[in-house]
Amino acid sequence: MSLRLVLVVFATGLTSFLSTYLSSSVNLALKTIGTELAVSPSSLSLLTSVYLLCSSVCIVPFGKVSDTYGPKRTLVFGCGFFILSNLLVPLLAQGFRSLLLLRGIQGVASAFLVVSNTPIIVGVVPPKHRTTALGVLSGLVYFGNSVGSFVGGALTEVFGWRSIFWSAAGGAGVALVLLQLLVPATRPGGGNRGPLDVPGILFYALALVSLQTGASRLTSPLGPWLLGGCALAFALFLRRQTRAENPVFDLRLFLTNRVFALANGAVFLNFLATYGSQYLLPLYLQCNRGMSPLEAGKITLYQPLMQVFFSPLAGWLASRVPPAWVATGGMGLIAAALVLFSRLTEQTPLSLLVTGLVLVGVGISFFSAPNTSIIMEAAPPERRGMAAASNSLMRNLGMQCSIILCGVAFLLALGQVKGIPPERYGDMLGATRRCFAFFAGVCCLGMVLSLARTRRGPEGGRTGEEA
Repeated sequence: MSLRLVLVVFATGLTSFLSTYLSSSVNLALKTIGTELAVSPSSLSLLTSVYLLCSSVCIVPFGKVSDTYGPKRTLVFGCGFFILSNLLVPLLAQGFRSLLLLRGIQGVASAFLVVSNTPIIVGVVPPKHRTTALGVLSGLVYFGNSVGSFVGGALTEVFGWRSIFWSAAGGAGVALVLLQLLVPATRPGGGNRGPLDVPGILFYALALVSLQTGASRLTSPLGPWLLGGCALAFALFLRRQTRAENPVFDLRLFLTNRVFALANGAVFLNFLATYGSQYLLPLYLQCNRGMSPLEAGKITLYQPLMQVFFSPLAGWLASRVPPAWVATGGMGLIAAALVLFSRLTEQTPLSLLVTGLVLVGVGISFFSAPNTSIIMEAAPPERRGMAAASNSLMRNLGMQCSIILCGVAFLLALGQVKGIPPERYGDMLGATRRCFAFFAGVCCLGMVLSLARTRRGPEGGRTGEEA
């Protein structure tokens, strides 16, 4: 691969890194924020889930924007918006509500980043290097997701939690310069320039908002009604997308391409199973083990280190053996780690915890690159913006649902307490173990879904081995 292509991969990969870095870096600061702003553990989860909610709402229409106006133009605009949204936090966030609002704006900005970088890689990098490049790109997505915890802990301890957002703005500034200098201009992917499907967007947004608010109010009479509204809005969204002349999210790839549908389902289950650990483990290490944010970040750093090493290797391996087998093996390693985490106690040796983090890091590496390659290769060239949006959407929805489940578990175990009282640390540990046991089961289901791609797909769609 030439130096120019390496720089293109790096420039686009930096935006992938920043979108997940900003999501996870706040996790190591949650205990500090909760103490400073007197917020309960279940409410603290909103700082992550609202970011993911707003990103998920915008990913679908922004994928269409990328197809219509070109991925580079979309990505450059997204970087500028991302910088601004981060600069506003240390300047304006004085309380929990203002911080929550600004986190939502950051989620909107991040959606511009995640729908455009993969189409650039697929359109610029030759096929013989594409899987490796996608492996690097996927590795940076997961690396930002994991290393953000360590960096967030270090920044929180040394400079305060608001410094996290200064760092994200600075990184986006570097990405913006690199994109302008190194990434070649890209033409629109041939997407339909017709009007956006506004009713479909509204149904979709209503479903996600109802899910988030209903889960956070599960113990009140309004909670079940909101969850019922979520189911209704989602059904209306699906109905609209199958009938609209210019749908915002083309479901035909899911309905006619079995491999594409199963690969996206595997993404959702993988992130549903894994992302909760980014919220649970920092709280466990700081509350149940008495570590500082920086000390906890050093422990969690083992996972991203494994991902940095194994992600390119996974991309190389998936170009030589059936990628579905590689992805399924990765999920098996993750499931083993989650079973280990489900047995955590206040005396669990740190060596066992590190072993679990290593397994998760290696497992994620072997899942992400092959699965992303399957999704992008299964989509026609003119719909790669939508395919990238679909991959990012399944990832964000899995992350969001994972955090929602953690928040519900803490809500049922602790109620709406003020701050994080030490006398409730034992209840938090019990909720943590139950979450990990559930996530282990989800990961096993994901393995079944991933293996299903190895069977012959319908005409017009390739199998996991062929992708």
